[in-house]
Amino acid sequence: MPETLHLPDQIRTAILVHAGNCAPDECCGLIASDASGAVRFAYPMTNVNPSPVTYTIDPDEHFAALDHAESLGWTLAGVFHSHPHGPAEPSMIDLQSALDPEWVYLIAGSDGVRVFRIRDKKVSEIGLI
Repeated sequence: MPETLHLPDQIRTAILVHAGNCAPDECCGLIASDASGAVRFAYPMTNVNPSPVTYTIDPDEHFAALDHAESLGWTLAGVFHSHPHGPAEPSMIDLQSALDPEWVYLIAGSDGVRVFRIRDKKVSEIGLI
């Protein structure tokens, strides 16, 4: 059975708003989930190297999100970013920078929002509800 991820409407909206605010550069952020794997929160982050084709999450903001999530019993379960000028599919840069095989990689692109697992530079799409 294929893996699926439920993304609450308000979290999807927050991600899309962040993407719009960062355009024409990529936005970035982290996703927290609870013990059941349900997405609970999206942390919009600063792209410290603003670019239309790549992102770098501010390390201090990353630590603050980790601290906040853990204080609520959540874990950081993935990252999101935008492709302001292209489709919501992993780029070569995304494949090279995907370091955690357990994380989900959510991309907001010109064709909507999609989510993936990236393991050993191999991509599998996760169904999005």
